[in-house]
Amino acid sequence: MPENLELELAKQFKASQEKYIYFLLAAAASAIGFAMTQSKAEPLNYIHAPFGLAIFLWAISFISGLKVVEYAVSVSFQNQNYLAFKRELRSFQAENASELVAQFKVRLDKTIGKQQAKMQLYGGLQSWCLLFGALSYIVWHGARMWTLNA
Repeated sequence: MPENLELELAKQFKASQEKYIYFLLAAAASAIGFAMTQSKAEPLNYIHAPFGLAIFLWAISFISGLKVVEYAVSVSFQNQNYLAFKRELRSFQAENASELVAQFKVRLDKTIGKQQAKMQLYGGLQSWCLLFGALSYIVWHGARMWTLNA
């Protein structure tokens, strides 16, 4: 029973993590789309620098989110390969099966560790770029209102 509970918790964690990543992806794409509708009739000038920065940061956020998804899929695929490798070794009754599995597991852990570090990097970048893009957009909007009232 505890194994089933642990597996269920792992599934719930993975599902909530994926929802969060996809939410941030949708937010970045929506922000870019909305922002583009706000300035389509204006001539380009220096006041649009924060606007351009916001679009750039949202694009970085979106690309970072795609990288997180890419690494998450890769980690799942590698875990699947590990389980298939263990299953194959059992069916062949290899005399050094436990040694082969241990070697494979060491290499897998090293690779997955690197990928998880990249996922953390890109996940943080996704969140922070989305936030700073919004702040830059607010600065642009405030400056735009200021210049229109002057």
